[in-house]
Amino acid sequence: MTVGMADKTIIALREAAASYAEAVRTTQRFFDRLEDSADPSALVEYATLVEREKEAEQVRLEAIEAAGFEVPSIDESDPDN
Repeated sequence: MTVGMADKTIIALREAAASYAEAVRTTQRFFDRLEDSADPSALVEYATLVEREKEAEQVRLEAIEAAGFEVPSIDESDPDN
């Protein structure tokens, strides 16, 4: 069975959305177990998690754009804004 271009785009979109959601959940779990916000290792871990979220968000936004979804009033990824 051959997967069409639209199918590949949708699969990529689903995977990107799932990866972004997991990155956000990972950050949420970090906060659930955080005991000392002044701990330097906690700050380093948080910075790493934020970077992963940003990277996953960028991939998600690119997948959304590739799939043809655009809602300029709410989508900051719109290059025309």
